[in-house]
Amino acid sequence: MSTAPRIGCVPYLNAKPLIYGLEREVALEHPARLARRLAAHELDAALVPVVEVFRRPGYVIVDDISIACCGPVYSVILAHRLPLPSLREIVVDASSVTSALLLKLLLQKRFALKPRYVSESLADKPSSADAQMLIGDQAIRFHQAHDGWQILDLGQAWSDWTHMPFVFAVWAVHADYPDLPSIARKLAVARDAGCAHIEDIIAREPGGDAAFRRRYFGQNVYFKLGPHEKEAMRRFRQLLTEFGELNTSHELRFVR
Repeated sequence: MSTAPRIGCVPYLNAKPLIYGLEREVALEHPARLARRLAAHELDAALVPVVEVFRRPGYVIVDDISIACCGPVYSVILAHRLPLPSLREIVVDASSVTSALLLKLLLQKRFALKPRYVSESLADKPSSADAQMLIGDQAIRFHQAHDGWQILDLGQAWSDWTHMPFVFAVWAVHADYPDLPSIARKLAVARDAGCAHIEDIIAREPGGDAAFRRRYFGQNVYFKLGPHEKEAMRRFRQLLTEFGELNTSHELRFVR
């Protein structure tokens, strides 16, 4: 008798459509913790920051599924009180390496800025710092509750710079998992069901603004991984390599 795959996902709103119907089967962790658990073989598959599949050749990516944006993502932001050129130090959320690297890349390559970065856990509450990078639900709450801050939306900044979408996270599976097509189909079915039941997902969320969630799913994030998204992944990987943040060159592998 086969054993159910051990699957991990982030606990954020933007991932809810990817685990529709699987909620009781999935371990919920913040991105950095998921990446560590997957690397330690405590999980068979996990929704991980895209940099993880760049760094580790032992993973296969589930094809046609991601968390991506093409323009403003709303939930990955740099919030700052001073103008960008005046920033000397930025607190970055330790939960996501990909978003932190994207921020560094954008500030240095696009804006010619080299502030000091301090990594902190911001998953539960924002920092008191005057410049901070926030992701996921914490970024959404900050957006909605803090007036008087300037916001650099990292999805919009990437799109303005490259004219490409940006892929934040993908499903990664250990390449030696005994039935890769089966786990890929399981995750594809969940994604398709989630996208077909967005209104149900919105209704399930406690409190907050249903109209905002509807706009968020309709305008900010989407869940495919097609040719344009893969090209954007390759571009991000190339830039990180040039930036000195990557030293691997393995071919990305996909399964469906």
